Amino acid sequence: MSSLQTLTLVCFPHAGGGLGRYRGWRDDLPDGVELVLPDLPGREGRLFDEPLPDVASVSQYAIHQLAAEIASSDRLAIAGISYGALVAFDMAARLEASGKKIQAVFAASQRAPTTRLPPINWRSMDDERLLAELTEIGGLSPDLGAEEEFLELFLPVIRAELHASETYLRPDAYDRLRCPIFLYHGNEDAAIPSSSARAWRDETDDFSWRSLEAAHFLTGPDGKDLWYEALREDLRFVHD
Repeated sequence: MSSLQTLTLVCFPHAGGGLGRYRGWRDDLPDGVELVLPDLPGREGRLFDEPLPDVASVSQYAIHQLAAEIASSDRLAIAGISYGALVAFDMAARLEASGKKIQAVFAASQRAPTTRLPPINWRSMDDERLLAELTEIGGLSPDLGAEEEFLELFLPVIRAELHASETYLRPDAYDRLRCPIFLYHGNEDAAIPSSSARAWRDETDDFSWRSLEAAHFLTGPDGKDLWYEALREDLRFVHD
């Protein structure tokens, strides 16, 4: 790709997650793909900032924060896993409504934004049950949950963003996306049924599905990032 054809890839993490996974992609992305990562409150260097209350607030915040990158990019794609997949969708819908062309949304390990799952009520459950739920889906080492610092610093953010993920529904005012949606689902995902994930096909006319041999976070038993491997292959289909 020439500089005029650079694809800007904006990525959003799971609830309470950092951006380390995506930083690991940077040196291996295909030529002409530029990684852009939002600096969101409630994580990493902004750990002590209050997390944003809902998915719409995060996507609006990211659009404002990344305004320069968005305006200068003729080829913009957005990716997210779990909670981040809903943020990616909401951001894409807002930008398309404003007239911005989106090349693709890469969504992983999440229900479609028009479906609901049985309520878990993350906000009201006690810490012990929350830690057990996180451990079950592979988002937490059992040892880490016993650390007081983790409970104090990270659990409130995780809880708030899981609640935001659970309660998000696509606003009626949103049109279906004009861009392709690439959907990735682990066949051992204990949190998201495949039927709820496949319902993403209703959000666009151009839908692609990949089932991976993995649990919710789409990593292999050796720690290999199976989502990235699949997404990297799919980047070749993203074109004008």
